[in-house]
Amino acid sequence: MKPIAPVSRSRDDRPRSPGGWAFPATVGLATILSPWPVPSTSPTGGRVASAPLGSAGARQAPEAVPIREDVATSEPDPIGRARGLIAGCRGRFRGVEDYTCTFFKRERVDGKLSGQQIMAMKARTRPASLYFQYIRPHAGREAIHVRGKNGDKIVAHDVGIARFVAGTMHLDPAGGMAMKGNRHPIGDAGIGSLIETVGERWDAELCPGESVVTFHDRAGVGDRACTMVETIHPGQSEAFLFHKVRLYVDREVGLPIRFEAYDWPRGPGLEPELVEEYTYRDLRINVGLDDRDFDPGNSRYSFGRF
Repeated sequence: MKPIAPVSRSRDDRPRSPGGWAFPATVGLATILSPWPVPSTSPTGGRVASAPLGSAGARQAPEAVPIREDVATSEPDPIGRARGLIAGCRGRFRGVEDYTCTFFKRERVDGKLSGQQIMAMKARTRPASLYFQYIRPHAGREAIHVRGKNGDKIVAHDVGIARFVAGTMHLDPAGGMAMKGNRHPIGDAGIGSLIETVGERWDAELCPGESVVTFHDRAGVGDRACTMVETIHPGQSEAFLFHKVRLYVDREVGLPIRFEAYDWPRGPGLEPELVEEYTYRDLRINVGLDDRDFDPGNSRYSFGRF
């Protein structure tokens, strides 16, 4: 097992693993998500569609994503299979130039679990580029972050009267306003970051006697068939980030589309508390995003004055 340095931390001060990002409650965005086109098949095996752009005629996202689980399958070497699974995800993601999805997020910050946050997401791997448009709550909020552009700041705008008061803002990704109500900076968002983080943690943490690893090969997220791997550390240790993690890997595209992380139970007989939950639904891979998809001046967006 790859050693890691112990970290002294309280329940809410632990290092936070990347996986998702949402715009802070003090800042916001404006336009509604247009419907997704009918998907076709890409050379990578993923479902693809042209990128969504803000317009009237919103697509209504569900409040929650239906999850399907099945009984665990027996494995002669579950730890080896888990590491092989995430290594395969890493290899497949190298062929991903961009993707779009509907992003669902819940996080526990300062001991409080947020409600479901839903947004349209566009991502490009080179250069690392992200666009978010809120569906619920604060419908219409928008934020863009492109590594190395706009002073490496988040370009964002609010909705309602706050939009007219503040206009378009340029925020430090690690600053207090951008991090308010979030466990991670925007640069840590996305499927690629999730793969790298899970791979690093599994290399460091998974070992016989300290980890229980089970596979559910007939699980599902919405209408997507998945392999779900669950890792549990029965004994609490400073070396372990979470008590339990569930990772759902889409069986068709070979990439993770849902991540759940749980803290250790607070007492005997109590259930572990959810810490982080991210779902990438309606994933379309290599749809041909370009600079305009990450340009605040795009006329289909609503950033307004700078």
